[in-house]
Amino acid sequence: MAVPIFQMMTVGLLPSSMKKAFYRLKGAKIGRDVSIGLLSVIKSDRIEIGDGTKIGPLSFINSRTVVLGKRVRINMMVAIDTLELHVRDDSTIMEQVVIGGMLTRRSSLRVGKRVKIFPYCFINPTEPIEIEDDVGVGGASYIFTHGSWQSVIDGFPVSFGPVIIKKGVWLPWRVFILPKVTIGEYATIGAGSVINKDIPPRSLAAGVPAKVLKQGNEYIREYSQDQKDEIVRNILLEFTKHQTFLGNRAEHKIDGSRFEIHLHRGDRDLRIIYCREIRAAAPCDALISLSRMSEETIQDLVRNDKIWFDLEGKISSFHRDPLWSEIRDFLSRYGIRFDVQS
Repeated sequence: MAVPIFQMMTVGLLPSSMKKAFYRLKGAKIGRDVSIGLLSVIKSDRIEIGDGTKIGPLSFINSRTVVLGKRVRINMMVAIDTLELHVRDDSTIMEQVVIGGMLTRRSSLRVGKRVKIFPYCFINPTEPIEIEDDVGVGGASYIFTHGSWQSVIDGFPVSFGPVIIKKGVWLPWRVFILPKVTIGEYATIGAGSVINKDIPPRSLAAGVPAKVLKQGNEYIREYSQDQKDEIVRNILLEFTKHQTFLGNRAEHKIDGSRFEIHLHRGDRDLRIIYCREIRAAAPCDALISLSRMSEETIQDLVRNDKIWFDLEGKISSFHRDPLWSEIRDFLSRYGIRFDVQS
């Protein structure tokens, strides 16, 4: 992997505003509220960066094409060296992740929405790697698209091939994925596993090499609306306690089917309402609905500039109020993520 030392010690020392101006002069398309940290650089023929994306300090991207969506986070000390890099909205590459290795004409990494790649991972996109929406790649995991060292003409195995990780997959820490593997939607892999063959969707697999332990309803539970309602109320109760832990005054109130949180922070009094079903905007700062909202309800909420979350539809509207990101991030602790309607 070639580290662009000269660029890091020249362009990398510029403040973020001047760095963005420099890249724009070279044809880059960079949205609003983008920041590029100290000693961080992008070396690319084509750069597109969406609104609200942040690149931390001491990181570099060396790629012919770099396309980063909205609100992408690339944290500090990340090294990326591949032919094509595409990262979609609300995805995060955390600290000290290395993406690189032997380059070929097919080298590429495509990351979907709301993906999180945790620290210390090594990802080798010699062949294409596709990571679909809502995937979690646990720390110190390794994804390889080629395996070769000993001579193939002397009979030793050599393997080259893409890796596809489908929507909703969870890889806990220290998972090793070998070439020519597809992991099916919503599969979960046990920590420390080695994946050397395809894993079916909605299954639990673990071991060295990994074997399927459970599948379908044997592994994933189905809840009634009453059970889902109780789960969400307990999560919001934890959110209330967490706000108290942070030093804010917070209390909850139950009014029939309505669960309310009153949050007092500095000179702001905030009100969060959760219901099984929300039909229109209400006098509050944030609304959370268990049931899918109608298009008319969503338009009403947008017109009234409300923070809202549709749990069944898994959608929300972007809001600049920090309360929006606080609620979104807390719900994500429980695997509840949203397609953000910008």
